[in-house]
Amino acid sequence: IGTVSGVTITSDKGKKTTTLNRIGESFVLSDKNNYPADVSKINSLINSCLDIRTNEKVTDNSDNHTDLGVSEETAAWRIAFLDNEGKEIVGFFVSGSDEKGAAFVRLLSENNVYSIQNPPRIAGSPMDYVDAQLLQVQQSQTLSVAVKTGQDTYILKSTEDKSDVELQDMPVGKQFKGTGYKSVFGALSSLRFDDVMSEGSVSEEFKFDSTYACKLDDKTVYKLELAQKDDTAYAKVSADYLDKSPVEKTVGEVESEEELKAKEAKLLAIDAVKAFNQKHEGWVYQIPSQKAGDLVKPLSELLEDVSAPAPEAESEETAKKPMA
Repeated sequence: IGTVSGVTITSDKGKKTTTLNRIGESFVLSDKNNYPADVSKINSLINSCLDIRTNEKVTDNSDNHTDLGVSEETAAWRIAFLDNEGKEIVGFFVSGSDEKGAAFVRLLSENNVYSIQNPPRIAGSPMDYVDAQLLQVQQSQTLSVAVKTGQDTYILKSTEDKSDVELQDMPVGKQFKGTGYKSVFGALSSLRFDDVMSEGSVSEEFKFDSTYACKLDDKTVYKLELAQKDDTAYAKVSADYLDKSPVEKTVGEVESEEELKAKEAKLLAIDAVKAFNQKHEGWVYQIPSQKAGDLVKPLSELLEDVSAPAPEAESEETAKKPMA
């Protein structure tokens, strides 16, 4: 497979094509401004194709290709593996399967058609070949989140024992309404994206005027700049490490195991931030509207007035006491 420099996956009877190209050791999606493809999903595609096992030869007459679903116009899938000059190394057509899981397959370069059982599972959309998980932050690691949207700027903080969340500078006479504040605080517990585009392709109509910053207990901060266009939400993501002091070994002193572990953890966190920024810099992600709603929720939707205490009921003796 090292000689493969590209893959084309055509579906919907020739109407849709996804193109994967190799750049260096990795594959990218040409349909998505060369966004990096997920290695595991590329491997899954290749392994599915390698696992095809034919049962018997059905025909070698090209007149039968259309009826068997292995022609350009009728095939469920057309897969082609390309060399670095864009020429086909190998490829094949796969028909749709019947109720028993049987289908037909034909090499692009041949007329022979073979029956197969359990045809390969092939994904046809470019987004099927990316890792759509943007962030996955455990709430136990989160110290605070800062939200800025519209006229609102507020900070939610974890309590000292991390059992709950509180609002920094809660207004007098206000309290949390329901549990919406927890959804805001934990919005990065599983943040996925639906689509991606290069930042250079985004028009000036996109106004990234809201921000969501999540600070972790290891001093990592994840920041999202958010824009709303029509009914769709978009985000640019970045990370930072707040401790800018260099990691140095103290000359002439023996460091404790605890100190060494702390330095190792800091170096790992710094490396993780660098890798995160390298992967996501220059990209704009379309995120689910429901999740975007948590990221930019106005403070007014999180709070309500503190209910006035109910008047105490008169004691039975007071009720029976005659009036003067």
